[in-house]
Amino acid sequence: MLKCIIFVFYFQLTMIKKIFIILCVLIPFSSYGSGIFFKLEEALDHIDTSVYYYGKFNNILYFLKFEETGSNGAKGFYFDAEKKLYADKKEFEIKKTSKKLYFYTENKEYELKSRIQFSPDSIFGEYAVKEKSFLFFKKFKWKDPVSLKKYSPPEFKEFPDRYKTKIFDDLLIKKDIIYGKVRGYWDSYIPENDDYLSILQKGISSSIMGKNLLLKMDIYMPEEDTSGIYRPFIMFIHGGGFYIGDKQEESMVEFCKYFSSLGYITASINYRLGFKPSGLSLERAGYRALQDAHAAMRYIVENSNSLKIDTSLLFVAGPSAGAITALNLAFMNNESRPECSYGSLFYRNLGNINSSTNNIKADFQIKAVASMWGAVYSLDILHNSRTAIISFHSNGDKIVPIDHNYPFRDIKGNLTSYILNKVYGSALIHQKAQEIGLREELHKYEVEKHTIYTDENDNINEEFNIISENIRDFFHEEMIYDQCSIISIPKLPYKAAMMKYQTSNHNYKELYWKIEGGLILSTEKNSVNVIWFKDANIHKLTLSGFYKGGARLYNEYEF
Repeated sequence: MLKCIIFVFYFQLTMIKKIFIILCVLIPFSSYGSGIFFKLEEALDHIDTSVYYYGKFNNILYFLKFEETGSNGAKGFYFDAEKKLYADKKEFEIKKTSKKLYFYTENKEYELKSRIQFSPDSIFGEYAVKEKSFLFFKKFKWKDPVSLKKYSPPEFKEFPDRYKTKIFDDLLIKKDIIYGKVRGYWDSYIPENDDYLSILQKGISSSIMGKNLLLKMDIYMPEEDTSGIYRPFIMFIHGGGFYIGDKQEESMVEFCKYFSSLGYITASINYRLGFKPSGLSLERAGYRALQDAHAAMRYIVENSNSLKIDTSLLFVAGPSAGAITALNLAFMNNESRPECSYGSLFYRNLGNINSSTNNIKADFQIKAVASMWGAVYSLDILHNSRTAIISFHSNGDKIVPIDHNYPFRDIKGNLTSYILNKVYGSALIHQKAQEIGLREELHKYEVEKHTIYTDENDNINEEFNIISENIRDFFHEEMIYDQCSIISIPKLPYKAAMMKYQTSNHNYKELYWKIEGGLILSTEKNSVNVIWFKDANIHKLTLSGFYKGGARLYNEYEF
C-alpha cells in the first residue's frame, strides 16, 4: 500500500513538472514578465548577448555579460565593480544536460537548480547550489533571490556648434522697432558719394533747430530656433562721423544676418546724428549717440524674455563712430562722462547716460565689444568694466588715428587740430587693456585706409568675412571662457585611469557623458563614476552638452 502511495505521488510530481515545462515552452517570450517562473536552462536562447546585466550579490556590485547562448548552455564573463579601477574579468560557462545544469567559473563546478523570471529589462528569481548527494538523493541549498538589470549607458547627445557655424538659413527680421523718443537733429542720413563739404552744407540747415525723433532698431533672429535657449545678443552701431549713416547700411545688415545665422539675436540701431560746426558740438553728438545706444540696450534688456535673450551675454560692435559709441557703451559711466555733456552758457545739460531717450530702468554689463577703427577720448574709462575688446585698425588711418592724434586729419589744412581734441586709437586702447588685465585682441593693417572691409566703390570686400570670423571666434571664446574640461578626481597633472571624473565648472545648461573602453557606473551632476577595461584598444571619456547661453560644450579625455 505504501509503495502504491509513493508511486502515485511520484507520478503526480512528474506530470506537474512536465506540464510546467510545456507551459514555459509554449508561452511566448514577450510574456515572460507576466510572473511565471521557469528554469534558466529552458530560456538561454532568449538572453540578450548585446548588453551587460548588473546586480548586487552580498552587497557587492557585479556586471555580467553573456557572449554566447544556445539550447545547450552559455558562455560569458563577469566582474566585481565595487571600488575597482579596472574590471577583473572572470569567465563563466553554463552547461546543460538532459537532467542537470552546471555552472563553471575559476576552475570550479557547481550544479544548480533555478527558478528564473525574465522581463524585457531584467532577469530575476532564485537558484540553488548542490551541497550534498547520496545515491539518488541530492541536497540543494537555495540562495538569496537574484535580480539582474540590463545595463543601459547614460543618454548621450551631440549638439551643433552654435555661434561658431551657420545653423539657421531662415531669419526673422523685425523692422523699425521704436526704442526711444527724443529731441534731435536727424537719425538717418544716407549720402550719395558726397564729400565732407557737401555733407556739412546739407547738415548745417538741419542742425539749426531740433525736432522730435522716433529712434528705431531692426532686430534679426533665427526663424526656426525651437531650442528654447535664451541666446546672446549683439547690437551693431553704424559709423559715419556722428553725421551720416543708417541702420540698414549694407555692412550692418550683413553683420546682423551672419551672426543671426549662427544663433545670435542681433540688432542694428539708428541714433541721433548731426552737430553744429564746432568741436564741442561734435563731442556732444558722440555723447548723445552713447545715450541712445544705452537706451536701445535697456529696451533689449526689458524685452529679453519675449526675445529669449540671455542678458548676461550682451555684445556690441560697430565701425568708426559706431566703434567709439560701442566702446563708450561698454566702459563709460556717469562719473566719467565728458565735460562737454554738462550744461554751460551756450549748451544745455545733456543729462546722465542712462536717463535719456526712453524711461526704461535697466542695468546691464557688456560682455565684449568689437571696435572697428574706433577710439576713446580717455583711456581711464577702461578701468570701469571688465569687458573684453577686439579691435581692427589701419596704421595709416587718418580719419580715426590708431595712436594718439587728431581725428579727420584727411581734411586739408589740418583744420581739425584747431577745433577737436586728440583721441586714443586702438593701439593705445589695447596697450592699456593689457596693463589692467582685460582680455583683448588687436588686428592691425599696414594700409592707409579707414574702412577696411570696403573697396574703393564702398562695396564689401573679402576682408569683411575675415573680420566677421575673427569677431565670431572672439565672442564665442568669451561665452566659453571658463571651459567645461574633464579633470580626474583626484586631479592629476597628466591623463590617467581613475574611478571618478568631473567637469571644471558649473556654467552648463545640459551635460552628457560617453565612455569607450569601459562602463559608466553612475553620474552625479557634473561628475561621473567609471570602471575601465584594461584590454580595450581605446580608453576615452567624452563630455557633451551646451553652456547656459547655448554655446556647444564638448571635451574628450583619453589616455
